[in-house]
Amino acid sequence: MRMKSARVEGIKKLWLTLAAVLVLLAAMLPAVSQTETRPAIYDPAADMKSLIAVAVKTAGLENKNILLMFGGNWCPWCHRLHALFLADAQIKKVLAERYILLLVDVGEKPGQPLNRDLVDLYRIKDFGYPALAVLDKAGRLLCTQSSGVLEKDKGHDPVKVLAFLRMQVSD
Repeated sequence: MRMKSARVEGIKKLWLTLAAVLVLLAAMLPAVSQTETRPAIYDPAADMKSLIAVAVKTAGLENKNILLMFGGNWCPWCHRLHALFLADAQIKKVLAERYILLLVDVGEKPGQPLNRDLVDLYRIKDFGYPALAVLDKAGRLLCTQSSGVLEKDKGHDPVKVLAFLRMQVSD
């Protein structure tokens, strides 16, 4: 009788453990599906050379620099930096007044890279993503920046990002 009782208790514990694991997995599903439903911020079909040429013409007329943000829709850090560009009032203002922002898709698969010629041209080949390149109003490269130095915790530090953006513009 004791053997049967111990066996029943063992089975109950096993079922409780299994139920707890299932509840935990169910709780994690919204987080997994949330990352899969991020809006696309990069356009893999965009003709970036043409867009940069148009941006150079516009930048010359408006006396602005061009900020190229290299990355991809698969990159969580790219989404975080882009979200900061939209959410932080000071950063948003500096970008609107002093920059033309272009998002350069580098592709999702190693065998199918996009815009590699631009990655090489703007010297961000060995950077992680997102990587930034600032062009002057004539399209000349002013600087490149790995965004890793702009990070803080699980995002980008608004103070560092704002300082970087302000350093690249003249009054």
